[in-house]
Amino acid sequence: MRLLPLFLCLSLPLLADAAPAPYYQWQSKLDGTVICRQTSPGEGWQRLNERAFRDLNCSLPAARVERPSTVPGFRPQPGR
Repeated sequence: MRLLPLFLCLSLPLLADAAPAPYYQWQSKLDGTVICRQTSPGEGWQRLNERAFRDLNCSLPAARVERPSTVPGFRPQPGR
């Protein structure tokens, strides 16, 4: 009976799969300046397009990773 909780504690980290957030291009509504950020810089900015990038310069497109739907707790996210 003691082995079951130990097995569960050791197997839970295997289910966690963290990845960095993608970068997006944001365009200023005031002067049209384009920047690359992971999150919105504020109200005066809008996302230029839905294309995701892997790097801070928005030069490497993020590859879409298809993961199986049988993984518990997994929900597909746009841009991944």
